[in-house]
Amino acid sequence: MTESLKNKLIALANKYENKDFLTADPSKFMHLYTNTSDIECAAFISANLAFGRREQILKHIQIILDAAGKSPCKWILDSEYKKFFPQNNKSFYRMYSNNSMLSFFDTLNSILKNHKTLGNFIKTLNCQNPSPDLINLKDSKEEIHLCHKIAALFSQDCNLIPHTKDSACKKINLFLRWMVRDNSPVDMGLWTWYKKTDLLLPLDTHVMNQATELKMLAPTSTGKVQAASFKKAIALTRSLQEVFPDDPVKGDFALFGLGVNSK
Repeated sequence: MTESLKNKLIALANKYENKDFLTADPSKFMHLYTNTSDIECAAFISANLAFGRREQILKHIQIILDAAGKSPCKWILDSEYKKFFPQNNKSFYRMYSNNSMLSFFDTLNSILKNHKTLGNFIKTLNCQNPSPDLINLKDSKEEIHLCHKIAALFSQDCNLIPHTKDSACKKINLFLRWMVRDNSPVDMGLWTWYKKTDLLLPLDTHVMNQATELKMLAPTSTGKVQAASFKKAIALTRSLQEVFPDDPVKGDFALFGLGVNSK
């Protein structure tokens, strides 16, 4: 990577990682709470609905959190979500049906009942078989990133969560970024037990577009941007580690911010 590109990415990351970023981003919702368990629940809900047009994402997250009241964690633990989502396959948001939302919250309910907080459980999950360092991550059954371990907790009928081995797991990696990165006006930095260097870039089409334009990724033979994948997420994260050695996912602000503001 050229020094010019490194300097550009640093400048872009510093430009977009600020409090103003929260104004129209799903990350804003977790900042409404002070209790750790509520922050984690609000963040997990928000990250996993982060798909589609931003105004619609924010609208549907707000609908759920308004129903949840002061404590999203208690709302889930008390199974109040079952009164909110009817048992049917009608759409709640885009391809996410009411039944899929029920399945999503049923899993969260089970986790919270057994471990009190999402963080407690995910820490236990990671310690059972720690995620390998990204720099050494290989395509093997023994080396599984934390994002896929979390995804495996949810049933196949919950289509909010990706279930394929090659999925970039954008939404779960976004949640992990929020929980792990510290000293940020956006990310919460609650989970000091997980290394920032093991985070994976929350990769989606917009980030892929910018990475391709900046020649961090090569376009396909047809000129189209490649589809997001786990391997591509690793490759881009490793590239960003050249720029931000101790905090590679800081580069997400550069690529995502540039993408949003170039529309």
